[in-house]
Amino acid sequence: MARFADHWRTSAFRLSLLYGGVFVVAVLALLGLIYWRTAGYMILQNDEVIDLELHAFQKLDAAALRERIAHEMDRDIRHINVYGLFDHDGNQIAGNLVSAPPGLPEDGTVHRLRDARLGEPWQALPQLRGAALLLGSGELLVVGRDVAPLIEIRAIILRALALVGSLTLLAGIGAAGLLSVSPLRRIGAIKSASERVMRGDVKARLPIAGRHDELDMLAGIVNSMLDEIERLLSEVKSVCDGIAHDLRTPLTRLRARIYRLQQDLDRQPQHQAAAEQAVAETDALLARFQALLRISEIEDSQRRGGFADVALDDIVAQTIELYEPMAEARSVRLVYAARAKPRVHGDGELLFEAINNLVDNAIKFSPAGGSVQVELDEDARGARIDIVDSGPGIPAQEREAVLQRFYRGEGTREAPGSGLGLSIVSAIARLHRFELELADADGGTRVTLWCAPLRLHG
Repeated sequence: MARFADHWRTSAFRLSLLYGGVFVVAVLALLGLIYWRTAGYMILQNDEVIDLELHAFQKLDAAALRERIAHEMDRDIRHINVYGLFDHDGNQIAGNLVSAPPGLPEDGTVHRLRDARLGEPWQALPQLRGAALLLGSGELLVVGRDVAPLIEIRAIILRALALVGSLTLLAGIGAAGLLSVSPLRRIGAIKSASERVMRGDVKARLPIAGRHDELDMLAGIVNSMLDEIERLLSEVKSVCDGIAHDLRTPLTRLRARIYRLQQDLDRQPQHQAAAEQAVAETDALLARFQALLRISEIEDSQRRGGFADVALDDIVAQTIELYEPMAEARSVRLVYAARAKPRVHGDGELLFEAINNLVDNAIKFSPAGGSVQVELDEDARGARIDIVDSGPGIPAQEREAVLQRFYRGEGTREAPGSGLGLSIVSAIARLHRFELELADADGGTRVTLWCAPLRLHG
């Protein structure tokens, strides 16, 4: 399952999130403007009602004013209106306002009424706005209204704003996530194809979805590059294989002639030694060309049709049985320990060849009296074959180079061989998608063949 960081890296997710954010801001701005204008309009309407009522009361005489206040209080079934008529000493004459609000200007302008004392059942009114006007008779008239319903409406609008903004933002994030799923899948397919190319399958190509977008254009460019690389590699390989194949025939004839010449020579030791050396050198050249052709055959990755479930312990046991005489002849102790009996999917013949090469190298580079330990085990990472020798070891800076063709380390150039054994093992490991590791082992070398698919970390 893709992580949030994977979605965040996609352009579709970022752009969708950006557009969604802009849309949310625009919606909130629009709704905020509506709220501001609506709330202001409702308060303005309320203040106009207070102002109209105040001036209507102002035109009445004293008796009519008292009757009008009493009449309006009787009509106020919601108990939201506030009236107060006070003499010049501040004593209540009429209304539900017990005393004049302190600090309220007597200019007829609507203000918020603070610390207003009301009688029953108006005393619970929390939010009041009103105006005070000094009449010609010296009396003070106060008219007000409860604006709590208006404030509640404003709160409802604010909650609606928050809800709409949150839902819009969540919808934008969800849409961004959905839009990034397809690019992530395509990137996963591109990564898978790239890993196949990295494992040596130069025929693999990046998938093209047919949408003609930037990913398709990029995949097309890379595929064109891979086509050219495959063509160049094929030409180089054809030349190398042709050279190896063409030279093998004349070398075989040369060896045959040298051998016949050796038979016809007199029995003088110096002549026989020269002929034997010529035959040995020719055999070494033939072995090298044969190894080159073998690596080429393996790297073609055409032998996967012969893959099957094979028992690694049987293959390793056959190798130990084959090399025990060689180890004994070189006074090298060959020890085998099988702690598991794993089965892997692979070509048994190629795996047998790879293990043979590793054991052969270990015995060849171990001194007389040394030892070679072969261990077969299995853990969470997969089946593992460890081959530990007591030879001179491989310097850390040369461990990658020794897997290349014809490379011979500084301490092994005088040893017999073509420098192609580990190259063959590396080619077989790549074909099986196994991992080959070289490490120190108390002065010697530990070679580990992880018989599990190669893990590529990105």
